[in-house]
Amino acid sequence: MRNYLVKLFFRVTKFLIYRHDYTPASYRKGMDLLTSFLRSPKGVRYEPGKVEHMDALWIRPDQVDTDSVVLFLHGGAYGMGSIRSHKKLAARIARSCKSQCLIIEYRLAPENPFPAAIDDAVLAVQWLQNQGFRPDKIVIGGDSAGGGLTIATLMKLKELNIGQPLAAFCLSPWLDLEASCPEIEGYQKNDPFIDRESVRIWGKKYAGGQTTHPMASPYYCENLSGTAPLLIQVGTSEILLFENRKFYEKLLKEGHDVQYEEYRNMIHVFQVFGGFLPQADRAIESIGRFVLTKSRQHRRAGQPVRMNA
Repeated sequence: MRNYLVKLFFRVTKFLIYRHDYTPASYRKGMDLLTSFLRSPKGVRYEPGKVEHMDALWIRPDQVDTDSVVLFLHGGAYGMGSIRSHKKLAARIARSCKSQCLIIEYRLAPENPFPAAIDDAVLAVQWLQNQGFRPDKIVIGGDSAGGGLTIATLMKLKELNIGQPLAAFCLSPWLDLEASCPEIEGYQKNDPFIDRESVRIWGKKYAGGQTTHPMASPYYCENLSGTAPLLIQVGTSEILLFENRKFYEKLLKEGHDVQYEEYRNMIHVFQVFGGFLPQADRAIESIGRFVLTKSRQHRRAGQPVRMNA
């Protein structure tokens, strides 16, 4: 019943409110407003900060490892989303990972198109390392566009020969700005939230004529070898399901350390409903298990900090 109500809410909201001709500021205010009704987790402190030119927020749950950090990259089609819209989700994930979390205000499109968001994410990783966090104490993750940005950041770190994080997680990652999977056509009725037209419109706002560039659309990347272990979560009621399945299959063929989870009848980034949807709570718990497992494996192996060859 709760999942039905969530889906109904998005269908009604999309029908009554959503248009493609709003100003960037209107989209951003709308997303902040809609997410303001989400439940706040308990036992968490929020401390504003700065990371170079970016506003940032430290999220510090009670009784966590202060030597480790989750860098959270928010979603919002690269053109909206903020600390305000995503801090509750990031806080729940931080609690599950038993770690503090840093969420940043990376630059948004269309004012700051591709690759501005990637540059900002890489800058945040370097900033954390300069603050004394070893690469094996850093985890990167994000939802939707933030999930795609997470993978692009891993690729860019590899290119720049900067140490990879311990692990990375992606919630319904947006991997293909072209929405090219043919299965979408017959599956659209199952998704109350996202449609192919919107995906392509927002993709062009971010990447212009470079929508198939592998760092804008990781779906088109040829090889992710040498990057951090990855967890991907996706709902089966979203059109991004197919690009995520295919991406996972490609990673398996490469021999990549990847964990993939599909959540039946869940919509895009259903994890934001933590505290309301049991499936969201289970998914967030799984993120924590994944991160803590990778941390234990790393300690047992006594591995040195991974640097790219």
